[in-house]
Amino acid sequence: MKIKNFEAVYPFRGYVTEKVTCTGIGIQIDLRWDARRKRACPSCGCKMAKNRERKKTAFDLACGNGPVTLITYPSIQGRCSGCGSYSTIIPDEIHPTKRATWRLMRYVSMLARFVPLDGMKAICEVPAATAWRYDKAVLEADLPEPKLDGIRALLVDEKSVRKGHRYVTVVLDADTGELLHLHEGKKRASLAAFFDKLSASQKASIKAVCIDRNGAYRSAIEEQLPEADIVFDRFHLMANLAKAIDQLRREEIKAASEEDKRVIKGQRYNLLRNPENLTGKQSLCLRNLLAMNEKLSTAYILKGQFRLTWTYSTPGWARRFLKDWVVLVRESGIDPLVRFANGVERDIEGIVSWCRHHLSNGLIESFNSTISRIIFKARGIRSLDYLYLKLRQESLLQI
Repeated sequence: MKIKNFEAVYPFRGYVTEKVTCTGIGIQIDLRWDARRKRACPSCGCKMAKNRERKKTAFDLACGNGPVTLITYPSIQGRCSGCGSYSTIIPDEIHPTKRATWRLMRYVSMLARFVPLDGMKAICEVPAATAWRYDKAVLEADLPEPKLDGIRALLVDEKSVRKGHRYVTVVLDADTGELLHLHEGKKRASLAAFFDKLSASQKASIKAVCIDRNGAYRSAIEEQLPEADIVFDRFHLMANLAKAIDQLRREEIKAASEEDKRVIKGQRYNLLRNPENLTGKQSLCLRNLLAMNEKLSTAYILKGQFRLTWTYSTPGWARRFLKDWVVLVRESGIDPLVRFANGVERDIEGIVSWCRHHLSNGLIESFNSTISRIIFKARGIRSLDYLYLKLRQESLLQI
């Protein structure tokens, strides 16, 4: 079957469409080498003499109602007249090892952003395991290397990606949201592996790193970036304070009478929510609780005062405020809050660094939901390298 200008639909540079055969399951396209084309050595560009030729096949994008398009092409092994090396020539449009065209593989990779891999066969007759390999190969070929020059600030956090609390360390560019690094574990070595990629000038450009109060990350930053400020994430700090208040609430429930227990129970989220987020009914219930329990009332007031830390514009005033706040907590004698305040006093420099850089891990926390979505869609993680590529793809699309 001869079709005019069929090369416009399925182009193969340097090859001629010799025959197109329509079958019940799709079409078969037979290619032949264009005799007008010179066989050139990929290493030195000299002319290559044909040593042997074999017929090979590859899959391409489907055409019409047929689920399969099969490409038959000559694989030519040649010997270079210049350097004497042997090379095999196949169409540039066909992947050298996957038996598929780049068109099909990129189509599958595009679908993989929206379709679970185990649902790919219903769309394009590509099994899940093959779709995974196609997607990985396309991402490796198409994604640019991370931009490591001129980074001003970093966001660092850990994320559980497997059962049994198997963690990875995630590093984002604070200004662009680009994923720069993903490494298994949440220890010092997991972050140090990223710093090992950086040159001295690239490290010197980094002025701040935002983390939670993970001691392993802190030691790696202090060693590798001695001039950079460590900024402790405000949302993690508020979460730590909320945990201390909730521990106090549970202690008060145990010590309360049966009548008072009914008032305290069910008030967890009223205590932890910000006042502006409470409904009228919730505010009334909270008011009754605070009027009844002095310790919870004191803790709630101290929580509201701690939020004021991030209203200061200079580290000096924020530092003075936090030192006064720590004194008030110790005078209250509330053990869970005193333990939290001791940590605040120890980490006060990292907390007030927010006033200089205004960094938080809000961006990376939202990126963690992207990680969960990709893991769910892939029905689990087979390869951390593949997860890194998928996450880099998503981060670059959001820039």
